[in-house]
Amino acid sequence: MRDLRGTFGHGYTLVTPANHYPSRLPQLGDQPVVKLVTPRLAPSRIGEYLLTLHPSGGTVAPFDDDYETFLYVLDGLVQVEVGGEAELDPGGFAYLPPGTRYGLHAGDTGARVLAVKRAYEATPRREAPGVLVGHRDDEPYAPTPVPGFTRRELLPVDDPAFDFAMSLLRFAPGVGLDKVEIHDEEHGLYMTQGGGIYLLGDEHLEVTEGDFIYMAPYCPQSFTASGEGDAEYLLYKDTWRDGFGF
Repeated sequence: MRDLRGTFGHGYTLVTPANHYPSRLPQLGDQPVVKLVTPRLAPSRIGEYLLTLHPSGGTVAPFDDDYETFLYVLDGLVQVEVGGEAELDPGGFAYLPPGTRYGLHAGDTGARVLAVKRAYEATPRREAPGVLVGHRDDEPYAPTPVPGFTRRELLPVDDPAFDFAMSLLRFAPGVGLDKVEIHDEEHGLYMTQGGGIYLLGDEHLEVTEGDFIYMAPYCPQSFTASGEGDAEYLLYKDTWRDGFGF
């Protein structure tokens, strides 16, 4: 049966694997890139991409621009060449500050990588962060006021030098957010496990592993996991800025 869940609404887009359209980037040659969202979709300030690296493949020319980048490995092994080499396995991540020149090389089984790219928004009297490499298992899930809802922060949330957060949110079966959120921050959301129902605007949409949602500022939003197992998603959110940048 065809998957017809992908949709475009007021303030949001749901992109499922059935909607993927492979593009190309000069740095990656013929390896497919799915542009999940870019600033062409106003008012998005981010690009989020699903990179598929061929076995033993990778960059044919380095990435080298003035944007900050966050990389998260979904599967496979990836060498990130950035003034040295860092090997990332599934759940490994790297934050690369603006102006970082880097390359990517996959192991012999290939790899899939999520990449978030955006212009850095400087703040007075603080330098931009440096390179940060880590793994999702470096920190345990932290409880929230909602029983069955936990989260992991991959980037420092108490450092105003960072202008965005990357968080893993996990929900036990049947558990959800305790409110409908409406706020200034935009989101890029990738379902890493399980599924459930996402409220976007006035629509209740089924989501499952591999789906991507872009949520514009002030889009009403909430989530409840299905009763079939834990659900988890990787969430981008801009932070520590007043909304007047760019």
